[in-house]
Amino acid sequence: MSYWLSFRPLLQGVPQGLPLLANRLQATFPSVLDPTPEVTCHGTGPNATQSRGFLSWMPEELRKQRITTPLTHPLDSVPVIPPYKASSTPPPTEITVLDNGVRIVSEASPGATASFGLYVNSGSIYEDMSSSGSSAVLECLAFKSSTHRNSSTVMKEVEKIGSNIMANASREQMSYTIDCLKSSLPAALEILCDVVLNPKFDPVEVEEQKMRLSALLANKDVQLTLLNELLVRSVYTGALGKPLIPNMESLPDLSSDVLRNFVTRNYVGPRMVLAAAGVAHKDLVELAEPMLKQIHNADVAPEPSSTYQGGFVHLPGSLPQPNLILAFEFKGGWRDVEGAVAMTVLTYLLGGGNSFSSGGPGKGMHSRLYTRVLNQYGWVHSCTAFNSTFNDTGLVGIQASCDPNRVHDMLHVMCHEMEAVARSVNAVELERAKRAATSIIYNALESKATSAEDIGRQFLTYGHRISGSQYIEMIEAITVADIYSFVGKLLESRPSLAAFGDGTDVIDFNTVLASFVGKLLPSRSSLTAFGDGTEVTVFNTVFAR
Repeated sequence: MSYWLSFRPLLQGVPQGLPLLANRLQATFPSVLDPTPEVTCHGTGPNATQSRGFLSWMPEELRKQRITTPLTHPLDSVPVIPPYKASSTPPPTEITVLDNGVRIVSEASPGATASFGLYVNSGSIYEDMSSSGSSAVLECLAFKSSTHRNSSTVMKEVEKIGSNIMANASREQMSYTIDCLKSSLPAALEILCDVVLNPKFDPVEVEEQKMRLSALLANKDVQLTLLNELLVRSVYTGALGKPLIPNMESLPDLSSDVLRNFVTRNYVGPRMVLAAAGVAHKDLVELAEPMLKQIHNADVAPEPSSTYQGGFVHLPGSLPQPNLILAFEFKGGWRDVEGAVAMTVLTYLLGGGNSFSSGGPGKGMHSRLYTRVLNQYGWVHSCTAFNSTFNDTGLVGIQASCDPNRVHDMLHVMCHEMEAVARSVNAVELERAKRAATSIIYNALESKATSAEDIGRQFLTYGHRISGSQYIEMIEAITVADIYSFVGKLLESRPSLAAFGDGTDVIDFNTVLASFVGKLLPSRSSLTAFGDGTEVTVFNTVFAR
């Protein structure tokens, strides 16, 4: 009774429509709300109190106009509006190819927001000696001054429409993305096209971003990121062996003219995709075509090739928990769709994590690396599946950290787990891995930003899109034999190892190689990375089976 009476002061101040609400509340809760306006006395003597019924504040003439329909039933005179029902089928992916080769691809997923971006087949594999580091600097210069706006104006306009902006450089692709409300689509799309297609490359801004990048690379917190970078550099020759994270000595040579020439050479129509989610395709084409038609058309040169050779890279430095990456070549990369599906399932089959799961109790606790490694050895701090995949090749393996005096033991466990997953996988853990992969994919594709990125990158890689449901069907078809076959092919390649931290300077790479190959003739070389005088030891081994 007291809960409902607490609303009486609020109801008394707003007369319009409240008689209807009050009457329907009383009809819905007749045993709780007393409709009588009479005064009720409680107690006797000086402590006696008085209270009135719930509708006592209502004028007499309005109380007579009572509506007895409960809130759980529709009013007779009001039409019933059916509830919204989401479609059980995803929206189709629509594509329009402009005369200059630019592809506009979108799906009209429901909701009040939209996400879209420009994706370009451009990255460090397309750089040469004179332009080395351009992709990384271009990422830093994203959404800076254009020929029509300075960087301050760009930021003010982005903030005005409440958008999120992001740029990302990789070895094979560049992306510039923006998320906004659908009502802000015209303004957001114009900002995106302007900053990507009309960059000013202001010399002052270029120097500022080079200094920012230099300061970032000098930070010791990025050593683990550099470990992955150096692993890719050392185990590939050709395009993938070129640095994505630039060496410090190459930054001074990256001028505005060098960056402009790199963009002019690589940002051409057939190598660009405008991908969007949450946007009607017709509206997107009408808005984007006038802006995208300025991109010049050009013949697309073949993608630079790379060759995997395997090897060992050691990054010197102190870290209380040494980090190790053991990897093998995934021949085919993303373009081997069946192999990519098997790699996805293998990643969740191995699973893993940290000794303390920041994701909450039970996160990944049933994966192989949790049950067979983290739960068995107290000196292991983290152990998780690792992959770094490119268009035509990739690295798949295990990344781990441990106590400094257990480095050799950690390497032995990592080698053993890679060999074990090639011969001892049961149906229960395989099904669990497939369920985990399916859940992650479906949850990810609920995000418009993820859907737009999925569209853009797939069209750059495949020239078409593999839908989420199609990928799930392929995951469901994976068998234990498929996992054995995939891992078996991995282990036929030359192993690669990267190490950083205390205790890693005593690693004998031959011990690792002996687990997978026969006779070997190691040769040692070194390279100087990042311009700080640090010598990174690289072992390139000649294998004889």
